[in-house]
Amino acid sequence: MARYDIEFGKLGDGRPVPDLTVQTTDPDVLSRTVVDHARPHITPVLTEMGHPEYADCLFRTTPDRSMGEFLWLDLAGARGVAFLAARIKTTPERIQRKRTKGWTAPVGAKYVGRGTRWGNPWVVAQTRTGWAVNWAGDGPSRPDWTVATDNQGAAHVMAVGLYREFAESTVGFAVRAQVELKGRDLMCWCAESLSCHASVLLELANTPKEN
Repeated sequence: MARYDIEFGKLGDGRPVPDLTVQTTDPDVLSRTVVDHARPHITPVLTEMGHPEYADCLFRTTPDRSMGEFLWLDLAGARGVAFLAARIKTTPERIQRKRTKGWTAPVGAKYVGRGTRWGNPWVVAQTRTGWAVNWAGDGPSRPDWTVATDNQGAAHVMAVGLYREFAESTVGFAVRAQVELKGRDLMCWCAESLSCHASVLLELANTPKEN
């Protein structure tokens, strides 16, 4: 479940809306929560400005949910007004994908396991002597098997470390992650107790670019 820390801008002569933190997986819930929080604070200011009707609004965000603003629409009059921009810091999370009956993926979450461009080409597998990490991706040949340990957790740590090396050495990988994955919860089959390459993707996608 992603966490959104929202800092509202000025309306009129000041900042009437206190900062807000929302945890949700549903963009519609995010919008409703923000409006419900802001309405008691913006209504008096909007009334003083001569536009109390603007308080009947919705909150929309940019696709990456880094910025937001309130939007009042007059559908009959074919006009609208955007106001009170907000800065959003999004802290997305890793989610374990499940086959449990009744389980559904959170709204907006992105699956990054195998079968997608984000899947880890290093596979953890159990052998007769322990756990091993195998290169199963395309591209240059790699060692067939690297025996990690008799501990599954250690094997996952190794696979994640190798994935980080793979991601950091692939040209354009981090940029693409920031474009496609920023602000989104990421899903994989790895158990929550085990290391997972989705954690690397969360870091790459949500780390601000250096100038």
